[in-house]
Amino acid sequence: MFLLISNEVNCLLVSIQLRSLVPDLQLSAIYTKRKKRNERISTEITLQTNNEPILVGESLDSMRARAGVIRTNIVKKQVELQKLERQIVCCAQNNEDTLSAKLLQTARTFIASNKVLFRKLIRVQEQQGPNNRKWNSVADFVAVQTQTGARIVTDLLANPTRLQCLVDPQTPTLVPHVPAILARLDRLEDHVAPILEGVLNNQQHLPSIEPYLPEILERFDDIEPHLPWILDNIDTLAPYTGLLLKHIDELLLYATPDDNSSDTYELAEQLLPYLEYYVSRLDLVGPHLPLLRPHVPLLLKRNRIAKVTPHIDRLFAKGYRDLSASANLDILLFWFGWALRIPGLPRLFFNFPGSPSMVSFLANRLPKRFVRGNCRNVTCHVDGDYGRKWNQLE
Repeated sequence: MFLLISNEVNCLLVSIQLRSLVPDLQLSAIYTKRKKRNERISTEITLQTNNEPILVGESLDSMRARAGVIRTNIVKKQVELQKLERQIVCCAQNNEDTLSAKLLQTARTFIASNKVLFRKLIRVQEQQGPNNRKWNSVADFVAVQTQTGARIVTDLLANPTRLQCLVDPQTPTLVPHVPAILARLDRLEDHVAPILEGVLNNQQHLPSIEPYLPEILERFDDIEPHLPWILDNIDTLAPYTGLLLKHIDELLLYATPDDNSSDTYELAEQLLPYLEYYVSRLDLVGPHLPLLRPHVPLLLKRNRIAKVTPHIDRLFAKGYRDLSASANLDILLFWFGWALRIPGLPRLFFNFPGSPSMVSFLANRLPKRFVRGNCRNVTCHVDGDYGRKWNQLE
């Protein structure tokens, strides 16, 4: 009898405990269900604003926190920009008074701009180059430039929206460049609208371009055919104007399309994500560019540029200077191009201390018959000083 009573008491206690746990279990199940639903909504429903995903399920506090972080980064970048601008001003002024330094720099710019105009007039008079033989005389050239300038001004007055693009705080810096601009009006006419919209119009690109404007206008016959592509990618290219202009001749070699290529800028499009890396190292990479040019079709295959680029820095840091290896890049890609497709293998090889010597040895010793056929004995002239005096204006 006593055992039966004790068993009934135990069952009663267990039932009471279970009943007390049911609300908690139900509440936990509800919370878990809501959490999964919120996670699903947050991951599935996204909006694209300024090319960045904004989660609909994101809380107000987290959005404010992200906004604060972004705002802090912007302030830091602005401070860094101000420091750099002050350094640039100090370097340009050479510790002179601010007003006198600005006047001196303006005078230098105006003299350089006039030299561009005078050199253009001399080339027209002496009929140098195909672009200057179309003018019968200097007077004919001046007359055409005057008519072109009048058309440009008339078109600006007829389109008030383009005039609004001139409302840029950096526009006055173009005044000393007027002589050089007048020398190129016939080539600039077709590009006035995209230049106003992409370079001016408060786009903040003019401070990066204006110091090099005399050199740009001096080489405008070579640059102008590629200006539409340049303006399409001006946001990426503008900050590196000076460095790109320093190696313009080597780079223009890559602007000429191959016979079997349908896209003139196929290589440039692939290089855009790595532009900052290559531009900052053009002094090292520049002498190799003319020798690498014939091998561009091979580099474009199987996304090889993206696979090699992360390791180029290690290769040059370890002493890779052999120009003949760049001239024989087709040999290396023929024998070892497959290795680039194996994950981790390129990183392992380029981390090897003797990788530069190995690259040079293999490029010069591997059989060339299977790659070049009857042209296996044809070699590029490499003198160790390729292109040092290119782009030196008299």
